[in-house]
Amino acid sequence: MRLFLALETPEALAADLLATLPALPAHGGLRPVPAAQCHLTLRFLGECDADSAARIVTAMATLAPREIVLTVQGTGRFRPRQGAVLWAGLAPNAALDALRQDVDVALAMAGVAADTRPFKPHLTLARCGPAVPEAVQRQWLSRTAALAAPAWQAQRVVLFESQLHATGAVHRIHATSALHNG
Repeated sequence: MRLFLALETPEALAADLLATLPALPAHGGLRPVPAAQCHLTLRFLGECDADSAARIVTAMATLAPREIVLTVQGTGRFRPRQGAVLWAGLAPNAALDALRQDVDVALAMAGVAADTRPFKPHLTLARCGPAVPEAVQRQWLSRTAALAAPAWQAQRVVLFESQLHATGAVHRIHATSALHNG
């Protein structure tokens, strides 16, 4: 199983964020994520066997409830080997940082190796193939540099299973852990 831990984004908010993307023909190389898959990844776990997945679910149960209110702040892009990933950023958030630290501790106690990559809170909006012109990407980044959206309260931590297909990834909820009591 290919797993990751994430916080969900309200679908209406995700749809509003996705509506900011450049309008290109479907064959133009810009692949928006489905609104239902717009999430904040807390930790990518990669390929896990059933035993590891069970330990991760147990670790999730140790996370303390907390209020986490998230706010979109600006946009950016990652530049992997080919193309780019366009994303909406999140405002600095002490409660989110504390949750991420608690997730790391819980996973370490469950025997999951530490993540050495820096945590960059963001919501992936689209993947750009090499055919998406640099000018189009820069125009979007310039136009959305001050992007903001209504704040929302994260409801739960979700362990997603990601299945890769030729048409894109399909995410299935494997387990959840509530962030608040009641």
